[in-house]
Amino acid sequence: MNTIILFDQSAPAGHSEGPAPNPVDGEPRANVWRCFARPDGTLAAGIWDCSKGSFAIPSHATDEMCSILEGEAVIEHADGTRVTVRPGDSFLIPYGTRTIWHVANYVKKAFVCAVPARS
Repeated sequence: MNTIILFDQSAPAGHSEGPAPNPVDGEPRANVWRCFARPDGTLAAGIWDCSKGSFAIPSHATDEMCSILEGEAVIEHADGTRVTVRPGDSFLIPYGTRTIWHVANYVKKAFVCAVPARS
């Protein structure tokens, strides 16, 4: 049966927590609440948060649509340009994008990750 899936941290399909990947500054810690995942691994959705610090993503593994729910982050691109994201901001991170996330205090986002089609 198909039903609406709420992004609910109190009853996720899965939860993981630990150090953010590739720390650059501080000791950022992240939580991922997976609210939906296709069995074939091509789509996942949920809520993510991270504490103070900076971490690098050398090559984004999926196309990811994000909406900031709480807090703020500065996302640094490979060319050094930066964009600040705040509650209400929605954006897409394309597959393969290199970024460094700078979290001054705390940030929380809803996300949908899709593995791009391979030809």
